Amino acid sequence: MRLNLYIAAALCWLTAEAAPRFTDPVWRPDLGISLPELAGAAAQPFSLPKAEGYLVTSPNGERRLEDRFDVFDLWVSVTLRGRWVDAEGSQLHIARLVTRPPLDAPGKVCTRRAFYNALARRLIDPKRLDQRDEAVQAIAPVDVLAPVRPRRSRRQNLLDIVYYPSTNDHALVCAFRPRSPERKESTDWYLATLLAAPAADMNEVQAWFDEAFLDQIEIPAARARPVPAAAVLPQEDATEGDLLWRDVRGNVVNYDDWHSVSAEDVLVVDNVDPALRGFFITSLTNNLPRLRRAYARCVPSALAATNQTAVVRVFNSREEYLAYVGVEQKWTAALWSPVRRELVLYLPENGTEQLLRTVWHEAFHQYLAYAGSMIDSSPWFNEGHAQLFEHSHFDRTGAIVFDRDVQAAAYIQEFAAELAQNIPAVLEMDYTAFYDGTQSDVAAKYRLAWAMAYFLEVGAPQVRFRPFERLRADYLKALVRTRSMHEATAEVLNGERCEDFISAWLDFWKRQ
Repeated sequence: MRLNLYIAAALCWLTAEAAPRFTDPVWRPDLGISLPELAGAAAQPFSLPKAEGYLVTSPNGERRLEDRFDVFDLWVSVTLRGRWVDAEGSQLHIARLVTRPPLDAPGKVCTRRAFYNALARRLIDPKRLDQRDEAVQAIAPVDVLAPVRPRRSRRQNLLDIVYYPSTNDHALVCAFRPRSPERKESTDWYLATLLAAPAADMNEVQAWFDEAFLDQIEIPAARARPVPAAAVLPQEDATEGDLLWRDVRGNVVNYDDWHSVSAEDVLVVDNVDPALRGFFITSLTNNLPRLRRAYARCVPSALAATNQTAVVRVFNSREEYLAYVGVEQKWTAALWSPVRRELVLYLPENGTEQLLRTVWHEAFHQYLAYAGSMIDSSPWFNEGHAQLFEHSHFDRTGAIVFDRDVQAAAYIQEFAAELAQNIPAVLEMDYTAFYDGTQSDVAAKYRLAWAMAYFLEVGAPQVRFRPFERLRADYLKALVRTRSMHEATAEVLNGERCEDFISAWLDFWKRQ
């Protein structure tokens, strides 16, 4: 009997531990309300909208890259305002229902400016319940059915409340309208979705959600509440760069442990431990703008405004990083995501020096993607120059110095004659071929690519008459014009010129 009582007590304790708890209400200016959050939960930012690059020609013939984004992704990014996950796996999602979902067909893309201009005409009328339901069905993380009012639907702090049943028996989907202090203002609808852990008792979760979450929501009288539309609609004269900064900051603004900072054309958002944040984030904001200018001098683009704002997201831990980028990227410490237009990394436990080198490497990929109008460039060019900058530093005068990759240089010098014969094949490789083979095979290709980039930067200026002086600029011109990495390489290194390049490269490395 005692054993059975002990087991029952243990099961109750485990159930209670699995059920989510809530904090005291927290004022969120971005939301315009105070609301509880999941106790002991970590923020889990949503991905940035997916982008596509378009090459645009102005009336004066100037060409530039224009980013256009999936319209529905943009709407989701301004409607979903926060996600928190606790240790048991429970999730709380918060959305502010200010505008209706876009009418555009799936996959439609547009600029941020065009999106916001259209959004101004699709504000939700809080009294139009059909508009509310339309937004809920589009934004909820689970499929929902027709809304139902709870038994206890009248609350002093809320004007209205409805629940949406779903096929997920561990999900609570609830839309609510807070009551303004004056009790006259027509407030926005909000959507709270609680995805409870599998072990949670949903009757208990429902009771706690009603009492510890819904009953605690308020619009404090002392707070100056923003106009509802101002939550998503920017100033009319905002540039695309302004809108980008606004949206990226909005991606993390409701999380206490996330910060945002800008420096010239670099935006950094991070949740790095405060004890380490000062050195690492300062290194990023001080050095990355200088490096980006060095990228542009080394590999100039024919496009206008190619040094578009660089977004960098830094996670405090590998676990958070993998939750964001996906476990298929578990071999990486940093990566450039061309689809999301951001450089993503995490802070390792063993220090930051090597990570900063990796950032300089990935940030070159980020620059080259814009400089080449988001057209895939050849791996010998892209990876070679990324490694060139990975092994670089600024001297006391602020000039960039390209250091030797000691291991790669020793390898190249030992096998220079044999490797020279491999250059034509490497020049023609796409990424599948470049990454094919054993780890040793791939490392050899990386070393050869670095050796070609190092030669173009350090050795080529020493060659008589400087025949390769404009090779890199010409390569990018050809890449944008032909939209083919293979044709671009063939234009700048073909036939006799390729033979001259290999000869000069071999002579340079023999003299090192």
